Amino acid sequence: MGAPFPPISTTDLPAYYRELGDDDILRSIKNFDDDIHFEQFDHKVRNPNSRNFLIDFGDDEAWCAFDLEANSFTRLLRTNTARPKYKMDACHLISPNIWLPYDQKDTLHALAKHYDFSPNLLGLMCSEPVQPKANSAGPSKSGSTLWSRKSPRQGSPQKSSKDPSLGSEENIGMADLTQSTETGLFRDLTHYHIVDEVWHWSSVDWGRRFVCLGFNALHCARTSPPDQAEEHDTRKEIPHVKRVWNWLVLCEDKTVISIAEDPFPFSNGNLRAYELKMLVAVRRNLVNVFKQLSKAQCSSRESSVNTLPIRKRVGDTEEETAHRPTDSPGLLFYYLFEDWYTTYSLVTRREHQYAAKLDKLRKDMLIKAELGHVDRLHEIGRQLAVLKRVYTGYELIIDRVLKKQEATLASLKNSYVVSGPDSLASSIPQIAVVESLLGVSLSSAARVRFERLKDRIRLYALSEIQECLDQKNSLVMMNFNLIAIKESFSVERLTRITLLLAKVTMLFMPVSLMTAFFSTQIVNVKFTLRDYWISFSVILGSSFLALAIFGFASGTTEGKMIYKPLSRIVFDISKAFLFRKNRKVS
Repeated sequence: MGAPFPPISTTDLPAYYRELGDDDILRSIKNFDDDIHFEQFDHKVRNPNSRNFLIDFGDDEAWCAFDLEANSFTRLLRTNTARPKYKMDACHLISPNIWLPYDQKDTLHALAKHYDFSPNLLGLMCSEPVQPKANSAGPSKSGSTLWSRKSPRQGSPQKSSKDPSLGSEENIGMADLTQSTETGLFRDLTHYHIVDEVWHWSSVDWGRRFVCLGFNALHCARTSPPDQAEEHDTRKEIPHVKRVWNWLVLCEDKTVISIAEDPFPFSNGNLRAYELKMLVAVRRNLVNVFKQLSKAQCSSRESSVNTLPIRKRVGDTEEETAHRPTDSPGLLFYYLFEDWYTTYSLVTRREHQYAAKLDKLRKDMLIKAELGHVDRLHEIGRQLAVLKRVYTGYELIIDRVLKKQEATLASLKNSYVVSGPDSLASSIPQIAVVESLLGVSLSSAARVRFERLKDRIRLYALSEIQECLDQKNSLVMMNFNLIAIKESFSVERLTRITLLLAKVTMLFMPVSLMTAFFSTQIVNVKFTLRDYWISFSVILGSSFLALAIFGFASGTTEGKMIYKPLSRIVFDISKAFLFRKNRKVS
């Protein structure tokens, strides 16, 4: 948990914090650029029990607070529009991050009311988590005592069957059947059920004061305990990665809201070792962005790859400084969406898990081709198809974000929106065209980075996935070809054995006839033992010589995998002899 925060005087806080009169804010908010405070906040951002945090930063200073209540968020957002009267704080940007959204519905309602979210969007954000399938038949093994689920309408009273308003018994039965069917379809259907079944599910919502992105983020982490093999997962058609749903909201008042699904909603904060490692992998990108928003000395000990141009800039020219207040919200919004390390780990880096699996299967096929390899290739193909749809969904999200909202004739018709000076004479209050458009405009700094991310996804992720899919298809054909070759070798071996038995039969058939001849009683003819063995040796030798000549002439000599006729053997020997002779001459 880290050491307790050192006491800080409220006089050191900016005036707009002191004027709020909120004890929770005054007690929690600390200077984010201070080394001591930053180290303690750095521990809290990795703590699984942390519920939310807020960073309020500008070019000159930054403030951070953890585990605020809904009332504190409401007061901060209401005073955000009054910042320009404080000269030094005019370019501040508020960035709330919410974990455990199902447990902070008051905060979500406060944000939705302030930025005018749609009821559907708010309902999706407040969705209940999905009960683990392993614990669906009995009580949860995680020891969570925060959850007590009941089916909707479980305690609703039932109407009496004798009610005359219900009609006949057939109508009553049909009504009960319809109600039970609807209840069965929608009782357990929540937003998180959908995103868990459809990994490429995404959402882009536009409002007049915000733009909201919803997407599944995939993190390369172990999804089962070390004593359990992930290959035995019942859902073999999905990649062995951790899926986490995220909401990102960019608001018109320079506020960027991040809402993340809880990876372990029923653990009550009691995570095992492998779950803690998974949590670190899930929050890796968020922690990196979190560090980059501080100017503390200990936050600068990062590699150049992790350095983000949000508050840390090299130049200090007048042109660059003038654009920083408008660039920072879009940049923060982009870097929270871009988790390139996850993409790099999954399919982009050399010898990633799918390339390694395909290479291992190829080697196994060359050793022994079998139909089980086709089943494993099918599983890899299904997982790659899921990843392809996920990254295609990211590409579509970027297209929607970069699409410029323009006023059309349909949007201006039958509305109070004015597009020119002709409608100024109207007595009805008018609204400017720009103010009527949905969404929040991105700065050019954010737009060029979204375009670059789109190129990266297409060039490095989708192309690599397509290459693996093509390799999978070729390995399937290769496996069947190897099986066919194996079967042809088996047929060839069976043919050789048959030929061997036939040759043995042909070898001893003359000897059998000779033995029958010597055993025949012929008048005035007598055979001695010496005559028998001499005849036996001559006939057996003649038969063996005849079979050898036949075998060389027909190319059916035993002892080779592929038979060669006598003419081919003579040609190969002559060719080798001439090659050695020419080599000696040269």
